[in-house]
Amino acid sequence: MTTLRNLLLAGGAACAVLAGLTGGASAAPTYGFTVYTANQGGASFSAEPGAPGFNFGSAVNATFNYTGSLAFNVGPPQNNNSSGDLNSDFFNGGAGISGYSGAGTLGGPANADFTSLASFLASSGSAANYQYGSFYAIDMGNLSAGTILTITHDDGVSVYQGGVRIGTTTSGPTSEVTESVTLAAGGPTILYFGRQNGAPSVLEVAVPEPASLALLGAGLLGLGFIRRRRTEAA
Repeated sequence: MTTLRNLLLAGGAACAVLAGLTGGASAAPTYGFTVYTANQGGASFSAEPGAPGFNFGSAVNATFNYTGSLAFNVGPPQNNNSSGDLNSDFFNGGAGISGYSGAGTLGGPANADFTSLASFLASSGSAANYQYGSFYAIDMGNLSAGTILTITHDDGVSVYQGGVRIGTTTSGPTSEVTESVTLAAGGPTILYFGRQNGAPSVLEVAVPEPASLALLGAGLLGLGFIRRRRTEAA
């Protein structure tokens, strides 16, 4: 009876710890975005710092914070002008965007206006045949060493820490690809995304939550405690 009681107490304690950690892991992360859109005239560009090949000379830009998961998938038909492929679809109608600051308008074929959040959301992000495109720099915050980023995209991404590229750079695919990037060191992490060549526009990033590792550790600790109590009781 004593052994059974100890097992129940140990199991209850472990469950309480796990429940507390689970509750604390529910907050959505916040990412810092800088977005540029420019007429490209049929030229592609690389999804790296400075976006080689991107036409910054005519670009409009915006900065804001976004709270939520990086799970964007826009699939209207390929567009050759400003119809379809809107930022409002990419950012789910603006939900989660805060601290918006934008400037500039861009005429044909992009028809982009970043002077306000509403006009930004109504602006297109890319067109078929590289007529215009958007370049995104996404501040992922401080990520831990060993973090594995699983990235699904169709237009090009790269990951950088301290000015050093982590993993490979994929630029200009016209269909979805999924890649994994493992961070060898912890620190500020930037994800660059080239949104170009029209729809579909896809950027889906799976970032393991630190609490997931804590849950695993707590579970193992609870199991170890139970096993020790059983050994002592025997």
